[in-house]
Amino acid sequence: MIGRLCAAVPGAVLAVSGGLKVTAFAQWREQARAQRVWPLVAVVIPFAELVLGACLVALPLSPVVMGLSTTMLLVFTVFLAVQVKVGSTIPCACFGTRSTKPPSGKDVLRNVALMALLVVAAALG
Repeated sequence: MIGRLCAAVPGAVLAVSGGLKVTAFAQWREQARAQRVWPLVAVVIPFAELVLGACLVALPLSPVVMGLSTTMLLVFTVFLAVQVKVGSTIPCACFGTRSTKPPSGKDVLRNVALMALLVVAAALG
């Protein structure tokens, strides 16, 4: 039960993040372009977030889904950390058009916490 909850929290965050990007897809692509995200990656990210998020929330715990989700969050976290380090003023676009501020340490810590929840879910699952 605790493992499911630990997987569902990052799953819900990923699903909401992907959903916000999909519902304002043109704006998301502009934000991604400003962040210098490769165009193909920018197209795939929202849908990957939606699918992985839904799987984490609705399906039995899967090492593959938890591993892919953790890997995706790790890539996002490294990207955010670099943006924080260089002092980027471009909005992070973490939650689509709702993200209007540049990346900060809070964004990095949020992702670290989500990854930690996935590790706990894997350990308990």
